[in-house]
Amino acid sequence: MKLKKFLAVILILALAFSAAACGASERSADETAPDTRIFVDSAGREVELPAEIDAIAPSGPLAQIVLYTACPDKLAGIAVAFSDQAKALIDEKYWGMTQFGQFYGKNASLNMEALIAAAPDVIVDIGEAKDTIAQDMDGLQQQLNMPVVFIEATLDTMDEAYEKIGELIGDTGETDQLAQYCKEVSEKAAKVSASVAEEDRLRVYEALGDAGLNTNARGSFHAEVIETAGGINAADLEVVSSGAGSEVSMEQVIGWNPDVILAESEEVYQMILSDKAWSVLDAVKNGRVYKIPASPYSAMANPPSVNRIFGILWLGDILYPDQYGVDISLEMQEFYKLFYHVDVDGAKAAELLGE
Repeated sequence: MKLKKFLAVILILALAFSAAACGASERSADETAPDTRIFVDSAGREVELPAEIDAIAPSGPLAQIVLYTACPDKLAGIAVAFSDQAKALIDEKYWGMTQFGQFYGKNASLNMEALIAAAPDVIVDIGEAKDTIAQDMDGLQQQLNMPVVFIEATLDTMDEAYEKIGELIGDTGETDQLAQYCKEVSEKAAKVSASVAEEDRLRVYEALGDAGLNTNARGSFHAEVIETAGGINAADLEVVSSGAGSEVSMEQVIGWNPDVILAESEEVYQMILSDKAWSVLDAVKNGRVYKIPASPYSAMANPPSVNRIFGILWLGDILYPDQYGVDISLEMQEFYKLFYHVDVDGAKAAELLGE
């Protein structure tokens, strides 16, 4: 009997020691878990961030759009209010979010009070990598005393941008799907473009502004969709950085005589079809004038965001339908479900496509 009592005491002590050791081990692991981590952004900058990212402030409209498609619930606020056109496809719970304004650049409108109140874990800038991007981000970070990272997102690197966002937020489940879609579209476009002989490439004019006499120059960031889809940008001009493009004359457009015209708005589209000055162009004569899909954002350039990925397929289907071989209505439905988390049926897709 004494032996049994002795063994029982030994067993109780052993279990108590084991539990204490386990608890100490768990506390030790918790205590040593890092509170921060280093993130290397697209400018090569090493930025110290919280280990977990729960709240992100977009630096401007472009970052706002891309982050909304990738991780909407991580947004601490928005840069600018969603337009009525965008609201048709944007979840209502994001409409009234705090507006921070644009953080830097010629259109800077930062609301510092709103930013401080929101206390985001990180500020994210997304877009084209200018020569001074690293210095710009360092300066902004120093000014705001908050972590600031840059993620490059051109038409060619949109898949990498989503992968980088996944790395930033520590969750690649959604971003990997978006990256894969972008990659597949880019690969399809590259394959089609390579298969079209130079003499068979169609010349495209993008009609911007109230009179259709602004356009984005060949080789510009804002005109990437045309070249990527396999077309030739008719506007052989000096590149400018403005999304409003370069102002041109009717004589220049007539001289270029494009095969296809893309109208930025319904008003410009109707004007081109009815104005006698435009009627001499081959695109008008042959019924090759199209209105650019613009909900929630332009499929071409303004702003130059993720909708341009769909724009490649849309324009590719116009220029080389046999080579692209897509049902553009179904493609639109898939794109909006994947990127904007919204169901678009065939009738709505036809409306958005202007059919």
